[in-house]
Amino acid sequence: MDAFLAVSYSMCVLISLIYFAQLIVGIFNWPARLNNPIYRFLGFLTSPVTKAVRAITPGKVADRHVPVVAVFLLFWLCLVIFFARLYLRRPELFQ
Repeated sequence: MDAFLAVSYSMCVLISLIYFAQLIVGIFNWPARLNNPIYRFLGFLTSPVTKAVRAITPGKVADRHVPVVAVFLLFWLCLVIFFARLYLRRPELFQ
């Protein structure tokens, strides 16, 4: 169980870092960011998460805000996994 949680935590952190890398690449040339191959590649890497978040968010949420929601949800998922791993290793801390 700890190995699964460790991999899940690492994947959450990695995907969050890819989202931030895409933001940083996009900042350098914001109007033409969609023509940048690096920006599009990073978007391709995060597209499964973006599509999953798009599926669970209401229709009123604009498509341009979905990556922000994804990073927010990944942050909370990382926290939950972190405390689950901590609880499995040291349950006496939660008594």
